[in-house]
Amino acid sequence: QSRQMQLDIAKYGIAMSNMTPVPMGVDTELAELGDAPLLDDLRLEGKQVLVYLGTLDRVRKIEILFQMLTLIKREIPNILLVLVGDTEDKEHREWLKKETERLGVSSNVIWTGWLSTTQAWSYVRNADLGLSPFPRSFLLDSASPTKAVEYMALGVPVVVNDNPDQAQVILESGAGVCVTLAPSTFSEAVLALMNNPNQREVMSAKGKAYVNDVRNYNKLASNLADI
Repeated sequence: QSRQMQLDIAKYGIAMSNMTPVPMGVDTELAELGDAPLLDDLRLEGKQVLVYLGTLDRVRKIEILFQMLTLIKREIPNILLVLVGDTEDKEHREWLKKETERLGVSSNVIWTGWLSTTQAWSYVRNADLGLSPFPRSFLLDSASPTKAVEYMALGVPVVVNDNPDQAQVILESGAGVCVTLAPSTFSEAVLALMNNPNQREVMSAKGKAYVNDVRNYNKLASNLADI
């Protein structure tokens, strides 16, 4: 499912030419159909909005985003992080909420729970930046995260960490910033982009074009069929 997985398997003696990575993509037709409706959520009014789309499981270390918020708040008091997703681990969910209180950012976080794709993407479209923290490990490095390309398809610039597939997507598209996974690096990247709306506008256009040309499912399927 990724070039990294291809490289990992090649170490066992399988020829690179005998393997074809098929990464995650986006249904761009569905994304375009949802361009019209914008979210009507008064909690977002007057805020500068960051969005995280996906699971809140322990392995994802979402608390790093709360630590990031404490740093960003010093310069952007009206910053808001929308968490679109959930975890089945009720204890961990409660721990995460207590962490926002402990760090003093509970009023800067919205928890939506799981939503339909249309509803979830509405929140993404109303965000200034999309965040995709993806911890590094042998197993997770072989993954092809969906979040980054979904943000890009919806015209939202991204801040990601250096998971191999995410790093590749950012390098090829120019639609965001790739850093190591830490509160300080994420906050620096977010602040730099929030303070540069022109750069975000350029990244938005680049992201849409890249996903349409490289990571939409019609294109991925056609390439696989050719091979």
